[in-house]
Amino acid sequence: MRKQLGVLVVAAVMLLLPQPVAAWNATGHQVVAGIAWDNMTPVARRNAIVLLEAAPADACLLDLFPNDSRPLAERQREFFMRASTWPDVVRPSDEDTRACTRFHRRNWHFINFFWEGISGATNDNAPEDREDIEVPEVNAIERLRFFRPVVACNVAACGTSQELRGMTLAWILHLVGDIHQPLHTSARVTTRPREEEGDQGGNLFKLGPNPDSLSLHGFWDGIVDRSIARLPNERNSAYLDRVIDSVTAAHPRTNLLPELRSGAFEEWSAEGLQTTKDIVYPQTLRRGELPSETYRQSAFETAEIKLALAGYRLADLLNQMLAF
Repeated sequence: MRKQLGVLVVAAVMLLLPQPVAAWNATGHQVVAGIAWDNMTPVARRNAIVLLEAAPADACLLDLFPNDSRPLAERQREFFMRASTWPDVVRPSDEDTRACTRFHRRNWHFINFFWEGISGATNDNAPEDREDIEVPEVNAIERLRFFRPVVACNVAACGTSQELRGMTLAWILHLVGDIHQPLHTSARVTTRPREEEGDQGGNLFKLGPNPDSLSLHGFWDGIVDRSIARLPNERNSAYLDRVIDSVTAAHPRTNLLPELRSGAFEEWSAEGLQTTKDIVYPQTLRRGELPSETYRQSAFETAEIKLALAGYRLADLLNQMLAF
């Protein structure tokens, strides 16, 4: 009993630690990419690796290729999965001198649709769109629309280099995952200071007592790790494969075919906004407090289907784009 209590205390402390502002954490992004890879054609896989390997040597992308003794095909799959995290890898930290930080673009990771109210409410607090607040011109959806033809064009007339196309592909892997995290598509407006034009996708909604406590955004980013425990001494690759198997078993591609909506980036992001208005900010959620176990279970169930959809949609997109 004492040991179990100790584990719970440690878990609670970890939840209150500050987290980097991202979308899905590395686990979430790699699960999306892994599902995509497993549903891509051999031609699309081959062309994806060729492009990713064309990235500049100082971009930090090639550093993600595993250099061990496993078969090449396994390492290429893992490289593809890791490449989905590259836009977060280049995010600069304090006193960061890496050349690759020049590729960081904060505003490309999200799109904010603004709303106010309480999730799921039907009274005066019912969710309501705030169309008077403009969506920023540069955003994840705008970038995906721009990036798609850059990667898909395989002739010199397009005026794009292999280096550029490789890094752009890494951005696509990342952004498709990003817009399936509900808090990367919405900003809740309140009367609190700094939230009159949105709470930055839940980044201002703190779940602990301090300004640097875990945010609601961070809670959703790491919901997979919080819900599927790693086994003792389990390799990260084995853990990711176990999560991928669990997610795809619960949500097979055949069951989600009507929802793929190929390349419909705007519709995908609108789903995230609706999810936020439906469940992310319920009446029971309190600032300064960890969400309940019931909330965590609901968040994970939602995230699980979002990750599956993101993976299948990404595969569908890449099978079309990389068929050259």
